[in-house]
Amino acid sequence: MMKEELIRQVYESVYDIYLHGSEQVARSLRDDEELKHFSREQTQLIKVIDGHPDTTLKDIAQILGVHKTGVSNKVKKLAEGGYLEYREGPDHKSKYVEVTEKGHEVVARIETVNVSHWRDLFADVFTEREMEAFHEKLQRIRKRFEEEEDKR
Repeated sequence: MMKEELIRQVYESVYDIYLHGSEQVARSLRDDEELKHFSREQTQLIKVIDGHPDTTLKDIAQILGVHKTGVSNKVKKLAEGGYLEYREGPDHKSKYVEVTEKGHEVVARIETVNVSHWRDLFADVFTEREMEAFHEKLQRIRKRFEEEEDKR
């Protein structure tokens, strides 16, 4: 069994990386001419919707851990900009949210900016082999979280 102090240190490191990493991502997006008018929440929202097709506002709110009303307002604004669109669900009651072609272009730009930033940030910190090993460990963590979600 792992020592509780070690688990606490890992947790704190992951939490700090999440906070600092989120700010780094937001800063790199704000510095990009094509993306600077999007808020941090909007870029996160459009990425989540892109990664979860056939998703309702309720589902999106659950994924992000926020209230449906907050998501609804942001989705509405992105839909007005032509980045998202609503579609009726198969039950004719649910409203699904989809990323439009214009929205997919934004998602691609977000990924390009972030990958470029990460490459520049870590190129002198990790070798390619170390990055591959790190990726493998992250995939194992991700899989465990997904398994726990599936149990619910």
